[in-house]
Amino acid sequence: MRSLKGRAEEQTLAHTSARLLAATGRQLFALTARPEPGADSRRPTLMRGLRFIGVALVTLYTVVVGIGVLADTLPQSSPVITVLAVAQAAPIVLIRYRPIAAWWLGLIAAMPYLILIGSSTGPAMDSVFWPWSVGGIVAILATGMMVAYQVPYPVALAQWLIVSAVSVAAELIFPDRPQLNNGLVLSGFYAAGLAVIATARWLRDVRRELRRQVGLTEQERVQRTALEERARIARELHDVVAHHMSVIAVQAEAAPYRVTALDPIAAESFTSIRQNALAALTEMRHILGMLRSEQDIPDRYAPQPTLADLDQLFDNCRSAGLSLRTDIHGDVWSLPAQVELIAYRVLQEALSNAIRHAPGSDVEVEVGYGPAVLNLRVSNSPAPAIPAPRAGGHGLTGMRERAAVLGATLRAGPRDDGWYEVSVALPVTVTAALPVTGG
Repeated sequence: MRSLKGRAEEQTLAHTSARLLAATGRQLFALTARPEPGADSRRPTLMRGLRFIGVALVTLYTVVVGIGVLADTLPQSSPVITVLAVAQAAPIVLIRYRPIAAWWLGLIAAMPYLILIGSSTGPAMDSVFWPWSVGGIVAILATGMMVAYQVPYPVALAQWLIVSAVSVAAELIFPDRPQLNNGLVLSGFYAAGLAVIATARWLRDVRRELRRQVGLTEQERVQRTALEERARIARELHDVVAHHMSVIAVQAEAAPYRVTALDPIAAESFTSIRQNALAALTEMRHILGMLRSEQDIPDRYAPQPTLADLDQLFDNCRSAGLSLRTDIHGDVWSLPAQVELIAYRVLQEALSNAIRHAPGSDVEVEVGYGPAVLNLRVSNSPAPAIPAPRAGGHGLTGMRERAAVLGATLRAGPRDDGWYEVSVALPVTVTAALPVTGG
């Protein structure tokens, strides 16, 4: 059993190593790869200008020094020497656009110097630095550090190994040369630069993580502030509304005992007032609980009224003097909690509007259960008497907002026969439930 487990671990390690090598190889030869997007565009214009001037000065220095060194060490003509010096300096300019290609160009541009000096003989060659020229060292280090700051660590390590391997290969191909070998110097500087780059990248990642944590802390602070504000609103609602509703309920319960020979209809009205006040208190406590909670729990809407409570709603409207006819048709089935809550609130608000704005009118309510939609319609006849003007409320706006939660459109307006109608078709499949409070 252990043997099988060990083989599986070895195979996993082998696959992981193969994938890492493949990814490193692809990035090592990604000649068209660009620098990280946005890194330079976020700098101020002055900083970009200074960076451009700095690159130009380093390039010019590399060309001038390269021409001087090559002219002193190589017997070639001036045009050839100039071309070699420019080729060694070109990667410094190309770094901004194609870092990987610039690194390879710097390495390849250093090869003519390596080969020409390695194959030359004579006393003049004894004090010449080899296998790398000054321009080649500058180009390779500059491009290598720029690439190392952007690519994964294995790619930067592979580039350092390639430079070191070229230095070793030069010794093997041209053995017993009297030149002053600077291959170890370049490899040492390259390794030190990689260590500095690795430290800089680690500090950059630490700063990014710190900024991310600061953002999360700020987000949590905003959420905590919002929760505290919701709790404050809940307390104020409880202090204001609960007190007055409790007084109404107590007074309605005590009225039959304080008034002698009370008419039975009036006593029934006081009982209805008490029941509605207690029901309002119960719903308000549920709403306050939702305000105090910032989590969207599955049974969030459970305490809210559902379509099973429509009979009580209709009885309350009739006890208030409303002439109401209802029609519930279709196969009645349990709908999602949010759909039932929105449907109940739409019917409740439509009936309240009929009581306020068309007292004494005839009202018809139709609830149609369908396989995909729930059809609601509340219509009322013109009021027998012109009601006193009332200040505009938010009833229709609230109903439209509730319907929009489910992607439905509520229609409200007069019909051709003079009746006023509110209708909506609510989809019964909730795909993105949004919080809906009562009221």
